[in-house]
This record gives sequence, structure tokens and C-alpha cells, in this order.
Amino acid sequence: MLFAWSMQHAGATTVVDGFRRVGGGIIVVIALGAVRSLVRTAAWRLCLDPGDRLTFRSMFAAYLAGDAIGNVTPFGLLASEPSKIVMVRKQVGLAASVASLTVENLFYCATVVVMLVAGTAALLLSVSLPRPLEIMGVLVLLVTPLVAAAAAWIVATRRRVVSASIEWLARHRVAAGYLVQRLPDIRQTGDRIFGFVSRRPRAVVPVLLLETTYHVAAVAEIWFALSLITGSRPPLLTAFVLEAVNRTITTVFQFVPMWLGVDEAGTAAVTSTLNLGSAAGISLALVRKTRIVIWTAIGFLIVMYRGSSAGADAGEADVLAPSK
Repeated sequence: MLFAWSMQHAGATTVVDGFRRVGGGIIVVIALGAVRSLVRTAAWRLCLDPGDRLTFRSMFAAYLAGDAIGNVTPFGLLASEPSKIVMVRKQVGLAASVASLTVENLFYCATVVVMLVAGTAALLLSVSLPRPLEIMGVLVLLVTPLVAAAAAWIVATRRRVVSASIEWLARHRVAAGYLVQRLPDIRQTGDRIFGFVSRRPRAVVPVLLLETTYHVAAVAEIWFALSLITGSRPPLLTAFVLEAVNRTITTVFQFVPMWLGVDEAGTAAVTSTLNLGSAAGISLALVRKTRIVIWTAIGFLIVMYRGSSAGADAGEADVLAPSK
């Protein structure tokens, strides 16, 4: 409904015309999407310990598959990250995959915090915003650093939130016996997460650079697409602000599959404020949606291929079992 309202409000014909002006440039947008996936996969690989054997190809496939599942379900990260772990479970230990993926996400979130704060501050200082957008911007500036500070405190003080919660539930006879039995593994995973910087100090800067590259590619995508949609080159600050808005939308509205409607409405509101017109914002959101749909489809093809391979392996095992 929000998507339909946004299209009607901006003018469906104008929006479609803007999208059509991208033309063959959509290939560049899709390629930039590949760059973003590749650099985050590379960051994830750097978060593994040297002794953990996991190929980049397998991790890239797991990244695409996990993101695809997270994009189309209302569970977001709660679906995408466990899916990546499941995809690589036969090649690396559970503690290694969980710890490395958690560390990578922590580094990513750190760069997202910088992106949100800097982009929101730039938006508030550069233009006069409508009251609702101004309130949302102030909330982002207030809440984001608090959440980041809480996460940093947990990591710095090595607060074992998960294992401590399970122990508390066990004492009150609420926790399942399986979780209690897995406590040693959970503590081991926590040790790997908390000890990453001391074990791999030389990996910290490269991981941060890779996560930063992810955001640079995202800003480049917006700048490039908006140039084609509007017919003029927007300032880099405009693309930076719009990417910060996009990060806010994707973070807050994880429960909306493909961010349908909220992405279009939110981007349109900001492009209208930046004097680019609401239609340009919706066209931009549709270009991004095209990239998401394509990479999501590729991710699901990987899921289907892995599923069929697992089924074939299971069938072969059943055939061979009687002969042993």
C-alpha cells in the first residue's frame, strides 16, 4: 500500500521514465552490488583464524544465499546470518563460522554507525527538513551512538551475554537441556570473538578498509544511478546522504521483505527535500530493488543447488549403505 501510494503521489509515468533513463547502466549497478558482496565476503574470510579451512568461493556462495533468505523473509539478520553458517557447516567448525561471522558483523556495524551519524548530521545541517524527518534525524543521532556504546562496552568488558542468559534460565529451569549442554561450545565461541583483536591485530585495519569499501561502492551506486535518472551529476554529498538514509531504512525495517514501500517512500521524501523531486527518489529505489532482486535470485539458485547436492549425497549414501 505504501509503495502504491508513493507511486501515485510522485506520478507513475515520471517514475518509470526515470527508471528507463538508467538503461544499460543497470549492469554497472549490478556489478557494484557484486563488489559489495565480494568485499564483505573478503572481510568475513579475514575474520577466520589461519587454521580454519574455508574457501572464498564457498563463503561467497554462502553470503549470497544467506542474504537472499534474509531479503525475502521478515526476519532479516535473524535469518540471513544463521543461513550463512548452515551453508558452510560441512567445511568449518561451528565455533569458527559463528565467531568469524559475528566479528565481521561487528566491524560492519561499526562502519554503519559512522555512516549513519555522519550522513544524518550532513542532512540536518545542509537543508531545512520537514518536522517528521527532522525528528527522525535527531533520533538517529541520539539512539545510534548509544547502541554503539552499549555494544562496545559488551565487547570491551567481555560480557558473556548469551552464556550468562542461558545459565540464568537454567537456574530458573527455563532453558532447554540442549542449550545447557552446548554451554562449553558457546563459551568457546565467545572466547574466539572477544580474542580476535589480540590474536589477529594485523587483520583489523584490512577488515575496516573492506567494510569502508562496501559503503564507498554503495555511494558510487547512488551517484551513478542518480546521474542517469536526473540527467545531471549530483554532488557526492547528496549521494552520501541518500546512502545514509538507505542504511537507516535497511537497518530499522529489517522485518519488511525487500524493504518494499518503505524504501521508496523514505528515499522519495529525502530526494524531495534535496530538491531532486520525489519521482527521482522512487526511481532510484527501483534501480536498487532491481539489483537486489537479481542477486537474491542468484542466492536462491545457490540454495537450490546446495539442496539438490545434499539430496544427491544422501541418496548415494542410502544406496551404498546396504553394501557395507
